[in-house]
Amino acid sequence: MKKLVFIIIMTLTLFLPEGHACVGKTLTIGVVNTSEGQVLAEMISTLITERTGTAVNVAFYENMQDLYEAVRVTKVDISIENTSRAMRVLNKPAEADVQKAYEIVKASYEKEKGLIWLKPFGFQKGGGDGTPSITATILRNEILNNFPALPRLINKLGSSINDDMYTKLINSVETGRKPGSVARDFLKSKKLI
Repeated sequence: MKKLVFIIIMTLTLFLPEGHACVGKTLTIGVVNTSEGQVLAEMISTLITERTGTAVNVAFYENMQDLYEAVRVTKVDISIENTSRAMRVLNKPAEADVQKAYEIVKASYEKEKGLIWLKPFGFQKGGGDGTPSITATILRNEILNNFPALPRLINKLGSSINDDMYTKLINSVETGRKPGSVARDFLKSKKLI
């Protein structure tokens, strides 16, 4: 009898379809190790984990060159970029109109790099060259096969952080609060988790 039960259990294990909270592997968010990178990565990570049950790792990089290389070799699935720096990556001249810059980088990144730009967070800041810049989440196109609902979920953060809120979030991290708790408090305040 025990043998029969074992055979039935093994048969069911082998032939029943697997259940997934959100299909696929662990997602990796890669960011440059700055206060901005830390808090935005924690925001995205917490949102994905809380809303889908998917495991998310956050990897920190010393600079954008290392981060882009990690994206290229598929070690990173999700990253964060601003339009000013993206224009430089594309060898395009600086663009003062942030919406126009966003449209340019969105189209070029998808075509040339297989990277999808999502909605900007909402804050504007200097892009390092004096040009105003907006920041957004970017995803590797291939991960959409396993996580088709991911853009819709992350886009809930689109336009959610104005300039004042951005300053408040960064100051909280720079004065010693953990990025994870800053991100979680923000998401709760927006009723996203």
